[in-house]
Amino acid sequence: MSHGTNTALSGADLAAVTDRMAMSIAGDSEVQAAISRDGKLVVVVQPVENYMRGEVLPRGQAEAFTGRVRTLLSRHAPDRFLWVMNRDAFYNLRKRELDGVDRRIDLGPSPDAINPKYALTAKFSSLGNETASRRTNYYLCSYELTNLADRSVLWTDAFEISKVAVKGFLD
Repeated sequence: MSHGTNTALSGADLAAVTDRMAMSIAGDSEVQAAISRDGKLVVVVQPVENYMRGEVLPRGQAEAFTGRVRTLLSRHAPDRFLWVMNRDAFYNLRKRELDGVDRRIDLGPSPDAINPKYALTAKFSSLGNETASRRTNYYLCSYELTNLADRSVLWTDAFEISKVAVKGFLD
């Protein structure tokens, strides 16, 4: 449990959560079996789903919680995972690159696109309690690696964070 003046998720939480998730994925026996059977896992990272009760998780901060897992696995297990750009992000990038080109032309998918076989997802939930003297927040950060062909979950893990803030004079 963390004590202080703020109960929001922090950079220290980002490091703790993502370090644990990257180690968990890389060390999971089911993931290792899939890699042995199929070779590199082709994975797309999905945007974080925010189910927190009142906290705002801006897109950039949310992407940091999945992007850092991807970066850690790319650095420490490059022979086990192939990361594919999210389709919507790809189309948005391509749209910006082709700004000014006739919009009536349907470009369709990239001809050399690699389709992902797995999706890495994260869901963040929170519970909170507030009294006259303190504020308590509990966060659950759940991650899943899902097979896109049959929707089976290959790996899942979660990280729990509890924070307490003592209220100050102006709270």
